[in-house]
Amino acid sequence: MMLLTLYIHFIYYRDRQMRKITQLTEIVKYIYFISGLNPLKLYNSFSEFFIYYNKRRFSPEEILLYNMLSKHNTCRYKKNIYSNEEYLSLQKKLNPASFVQMTESKTYFYKLCEQKGIPTPKVLFYINKESSSNTRKQIVNHVKYQLNALPDGNFIVKPSSGTHGKGIFFFSKKADEFQIIGAKTFTLDSFTYHLGALCYLHDYIIQERITNHTDILSFAPSDALQTLRVNSLIIDEECSIIFCLFKQAGYGQLVDNFNMGQNKSTLWVVDLKTGQLVQGYQINENGYGHKEALNFKKNICLPFWSETLELVRNASKKFLPLRTVGWDVAITNKGPIIIEGNCFFDPASSIEGYDQENIYQQLKKQVPPHV
Repeated sequence: MMLLTLYIHFIYYRDRQMRKITQLTEIVKYIYFISGLNPLKLYNSFSEFFIYYNKRRFSPEEILLYNMLSKHNTCRYKKNIYSNEEYLSLQKKLNPASFVQMTESKTYFYKLCEQKGIPTPKVLFYINKESSSNTRKQIVNHVKYQLNALPDGNFIVKPSSGTHGKGIFFFSKKADEFQIIGAKTFTLDSFTYHLGALCYLHDYIIQERITNHTDILSFAPSDALQTLRVNSLIIDEECSIIFCLFKQAGYGQLVDNFNMGQNKSTLWVVDLKTGQLVQGYQINENGYGHKEALNFKKNICLPFWSETLELVRNASKKFLPLRTVGWDVAITNKGPIIIEGNCFFDPASSIEGYDQENIYQQLKKQVPPHV
C-alpha cells in the first residue's frame, strides 16, 4: 500500500511538472509568434513575460489566454486585469483559513447546506476514503449496500475535494445494471469494486443528477448541467452580488467548467438587474488567447432570476464568516438550487461586461486593516 501511495504521488508530481514544461514551451512559441527573430523584440517580450510571471504571479496559461504580451491596442485585458493569484491573495484575507472547509470540502458543504435549509441536489450517500478505522472491506460492504438500495435513475459521482470538474462522472441504474455514461455497463459486484477502488485516497459523494430548466435547454441544449457562477461579497453585513456569469457547456461535454477555454464552453455575462444574457465569450481556435465575442440577439432572460439572487443572498449570510464566495447555481424547472460554493474562485478577468477594476477594489476594500 505504501508503494502504491508513493507511485500515485510520483505520477501526480510528474504530470504537474510536464504541464508546466508544456506551458512554458507554448510561451516560447507565443513570444516567437509576436516577436519573430528581432533580438530587441524578443528581449522585450521575455522581460515583460517575467514581470507578469514573477511579480504579478500570472500563470503561463493566463498569459496565453489573455494575450498579455501583445503590443496591439486591441489587447484590452492588460489595462484592468489581475491574476488568479492576486485575487487568491484577497480571498485568503477575506475568508478565514480555519473556515475554508465549509466550501472546499464538498462533504462538509452539503451537510452544512442540509442543516441550514439551503437547497442542493439530494445526496444519496457518501464514501469515505480508506483509513485505519475505515478498511477496504468496510468500504466495499458500504458501497454495495448503498448501490443495491438506489432506485433506478441517473446519478453523479464527485470527489469531495475536486475542482474544475475533475474526477466527476455519471452513471445510471436500471434494475441490476449500472451504466457509466460514455463507458461500459457493470454488474452490482463489478461496479461496487470500481467505486471502492476510487476511495483509496479521496472521499466521494453520490448525488441525484439534476437537469436544467427547459427554457435554458431551449437556447443551450446540452447533457451537462449548465450553471451560473454568482459571486457574493459581504459588505456591512449585507450580501452584495458583484458579478454573475452563465456557463454554457461546450459541445459534447458533460460538465460546464470553462477550464481556461479548453472545454470549448462559453461564458455569458449576465445582467444583474434583469437576468438577461448580455454577451458571450469563447476561446478563439486561431491565434493565442484571443477572445471571440458572441452577441445574443434573442434577448434571453434566465428563469427564476429574482429567486436565484435571493437564494445566493440567503446562503451567503449562512456561510459567514466566509465573506466572499463563488456560488455555482443551477436553475431547474422547480427553481434554483446551489450546486457548490467556492471560497477560492477564479476571477472573470477576461470578461469585459464588468468593471474588473471596480470588482477587485470592492474585494480589496473589505479586507480588514489588520490582515
